[in-house]
Amino acid sequence: MKKVIDVISIMPEYFDSFLKTGLIGKALKTGLMEINIINPRDFSSGKYRRVDDKIYGGGAGQLLMAEPIIKACEYSVENFKEKYKSEKRAVVIMSPSGKLLDSDAASEMSDFDHIIIICGRYEGIDARVADLTGGIEISIGSYILSGGEIASIVFIESVSRYFKGFLGNQESLKEESLSGDFKKILEYPQYTKPKTFKNLSVPEILLSGNHKLIEKWRMEKALKKTEQIRKIKI
Repeated sequence: MKKVIDVISIMPEYFDSFLKTGLIGKALKTGLMEINIINPRDFSSGKYRRVDDKIYGGGAGQLLMAEPIIKACEYSVENFKEKYKSEKRAVVIMSPSGKLLDSDAASEMSDFDHIIIICGRYEGIDARVADLTGGIEISIGSYILSGGEIASIVFIESVSRYFKGFLGNQESLKEESLSGDFKKILEYPQYTKPKTFKNLSVPEILLSGNHKLIEKWRMEKALKKTEQIRKIKI
């Protein structure tokens, strides 16, 4: 069945270009998947459509309130149920303190038919959202962003690649960095035409046609690159 991703965000404009371009745009046009952006302001009470307030116990900044987000989640669930029968659903909360997104996590998440992504803003989200939704906190790295929108785009991009039919050649997943036979190591160097550019030539082994030796060379280069990257200190 079609994969459905609902993103709950107070800044829906972040996704305008993302939804129109590349493989994501193509998958949406062909009906392989569906992405809906849901603004919790539409579920906020009061004429000012407020979605944030001060933090109990003190602290700098504002916190996203539970009520509008929970109502947005409930709307997402009901809307999905009206169209599809599947109950394979996951709620994901983008958070720097969550489980680190990697190829294994992306592959596992791709099994769900309905994914609800909640994007934080300001100082975060009322903790009761996670309690009420059973949401899985996911992080794209140990650093702070202004909100969860960019993180959710990274999440969608990585997970959707595992959807059946998303890639023209699904076998290419096995050759990409951090997946398949090259899991946990970086991708090997790759080249295309011309054979020589600014006195730098394509390694002869890649032109040999000997696929066994080429595979061995690629693995050696991938391992060497991974080791070099791990030693770099910023």
